[in-house]
Amino acid sequence: MTKETIITAALRLFLLHGYKSVSLIDVANELGITKGGIYHYFSSKDELLQDAVHFFLDCTAARYKEIMNSKNSLQEILHFLLVENSVEEYSKKLIGVDSTGSIDHVHFAIEIVRLFPDIQQRVQQHQLFLCRTLAAKIQAEKEQGTIKASLDPEALAVTIVALLNGQKSLAACFQSVELRKKVLTNIWAILSS
Repeated sequence: MTKETIITAALRLFLLHGYKSVSLIDVANELGITKGGIYHYFSSKDELLQDAVHFFLDCTAARYKEIMNSKNSLQEILHFLLVENSVEEYSKKLIGVDSTGSIDHVHFAIEIVRLFPDIQQRVQQHQLFLCRTLAAKIQAEKEQGTIKASLDPEALAVTIVALLNGQKSLAACFQSVELRKKVLTNIWAILSS
């Protein structure tokens, strides 16, 4: 049993059931080990949560960096994020949740930030990175004439991040690929020159 295996099992349970609802015994049972096996790596449920959140943010930040690669156009980035739901699908694979399952990132983030305010700074850094990277990509596309010159890169980046976060909290009936394609088509119609 590795530390990473425990972290991913705990993340899966925390995201599916909420932090308060999951005990260390639940995590141990999920893995088929004793609670002592968890205490070998973590002194408490709080420490496990903090390590799990940092692990998750590190992994998703790496996926965002991959998507934001300078070779990808803004339209390709939006396609990866909105239509393919690339980071969400990566997250599900990372923690071992069936692709049809629903991960409640938004409520989980709210719950842990309320319980552990120090994690809020890390989440905000992650959001800030995403906004800054998107704003730089938007500025480059403006300069190339691909999108309207009148757009404010920072405001548009914040709008896109808000859209991504909001999309995660919508009911399943709003999560179809066809609807996500229509969302991107409409956004691109507004942005393009």
